[in-house]
Amino acid sequence: MRTILFGNSYGGYLANLCAKIAPWSIDFILDNSSFVNLFGNIFRLIGFGKEIDFTRYHGTYDDTLFKNIFLYLSDKTYWNNNKFSKNYFSNARKIIREPLNKEHLIIQSLYPNPKYIVYHSIFDERSPFKNKENFVHILKELNFKVEFFAISQVDNKFIKNLNHGMGLSTKLFFKKHLLQILKEPLQDKICKKEV
Repeated sequence: MRTILFGNSYGGYLANLCAKIAPWSIDFILDNSSFVNLFGNIFRLIGFGKEIDFTRYHGTYDDTLFKNIFLYLSDKTYWNNNKFSKNYFSNARKIIREPLNKEHLIIQSLYPNPKYIVYHSIFDERSPFKNKENFVHILKELNFKVEFFAISQVDNKFIKNLNHGMGLSTKLFFKKHLLQILKEPLQDKICKKEV
């Protein structure tokens, strides 16, 4: 049975993390606009940005429920920025959560790997295109099979805009690539190396 992971944005990030942790168990990663490292203030998605400044580093917000109330929402987390705490979010705990880590990708390349189908707008304002381009370059350098679509034009059917996510239709994404995926021979998913 084929294992196909698909994700838009954060879902694509999670799909790439799954491939990092157990690459032999996945056949395809279908990635639309995921981020591949914890750049800038994206650490707020881990939940402890509220410790620093909840008005700047919140997970999300809502300004539509009430007329004069702005709600800042954050995840509950045990991570913190106290270096003396057992829950300190250290650099090691950060890089294990980043698909774009060349040392980790080298180790990942020693195992059976998924094939990647990646779409990313060159104008993405949330997840920098350069980061994804670098990620794909390293994957190709390590002989991963990657189809990379750097999107710079709108077709108003499949690609509806050039913002983060591109308004890309999940249904059309699968329709476009499913036949190709089903034609691929099944890979041996047995991990012969000790993890």
